Amino acid sequence: MTERKKKQRVVLSLLVLLWAGVIFWFSAQSGDDSSAASGRIVRQVIRLLLPGFETIPEAEQETILGTVTLIVRKGAHFSEYLILGSLLWGLIRTCTDRWKRLLGISWTVGTLYAVSDELHQMFSSGRSPKAADVCIDSAGVMAGILLCFLVFAYVRRRKRSRRAEN
Repeated sequence: MTERKKKQRVVLSLLVLLWAGVIFWFSAQSGDDSSAASGRIVRQVIRLLLPGFETIPEAEQETILGTVTLIVRKGAHFSEYLILGSLLWGLIRTCTDRWKRLLGISWTVGTLYAVSDELHQMFSSGRSPKAADVCIDSAGVMAGILLCFLVFAYVRRRKRSRRAEN
């Protein structure tokens, strides 16, 4: 293994562990703290997208608030795991070039972490594990992996075409 690959492996291992720690920290928040944090984001999103929200009838406000809250919370799940999937892809890429193995290991590790993260929430006040969140997380992992595959393929294709031009 080259010295460059060793350095990449160390850096990516640290980034994966750091990001897994961030996800763990979010899951360790109580239900009230988690709701308060997402509530602040929801209010900012609504202010941005719906000026005059306060003038809408209260029943409609509640419906909009519920919908935006769901989108923000599930979008956060997806995004956290998209980043994890990307980092895992990079780390596993330092171990193998075989794309099926790279895809399978990255997705499996990310999904297993999602399962463990949901189970971890059983020990956080006001939180509970949800199978739907594991599915969203797993989809985020796959999106991160696929994004990396696309970027890598694009960069590789550009390098080849530049070499062919010279």
